[in-house]
Amino acid sequence: MESMGMIAALLLTLMILSYLIDDTAVYRLAASLLVGLSVGYFVAVMLWNVLIPQWRELTTTTDPLRRNLLFAEVGLGALILAKGAPRLGFLGDLGLAVALGIGLGTAGAGAVLGTLGPQIAAGAGRGITLGLVATLLALLAAQFYRPPIQARIPSTVWTGLQALGRAVWAFALGALFGGALITGISLLIGRAEFLIQALGQWWP
Repeated sequence: MESMGMIAALLLTLMILSYLIDDTAVYRLAASLLVGLSVGYFVAVMLWNVLIPQWRELTTTTDPLRRNLLFAEVGLGALILAKGAPRLGFLGDLGLAVALGIGLGTAGAGAVLGTLGPQIAAGAGRGITLGLVATLLALLAAQFYRPPIQARIPSTVWTGLQALGRAVWAFALGALFGGALITGISLLIGRAEFLIQALGQWWP
């Protein structure tokens, strides 16, 4: 079984690396296998670890509050599944809106209370808070149109904030792209080492 697994990994790696030559049918087959296996695994995990336990708890719980919460969860899931039916697409939009609203609200509150607030408190009195507030103002200014300010000094300040915000955005996106590029190169090196080791076992 170990040899079969190594052979399958070797073939799939070569199929994926064939994209360096051209967008071949072999590469598309490997990509389809990767996506299909990932989706299948995700569906199986969600089915056995989330849906079935929630349904069992719904049919056995005697707590009215917990039962109502479970009904709301099942209803939200049914609304999202309705997105797949053309005639019920509006229900799916409602379910997605609720799910995204809850998720973004939770993430936003966590970012403000768990990251931004402690950073401001830790940097109070040392100039860090001032720099953080200035960066936030610059980012916000870069996302909006220039207001109709006639006075020269406020207009110049707003233009400077917008320029600073665009520079911060460019720096952040560059850092993210650089991190993704380094990750991709690391994965490529790892696959290359795997190919060398695997081929060395058959052709010493």
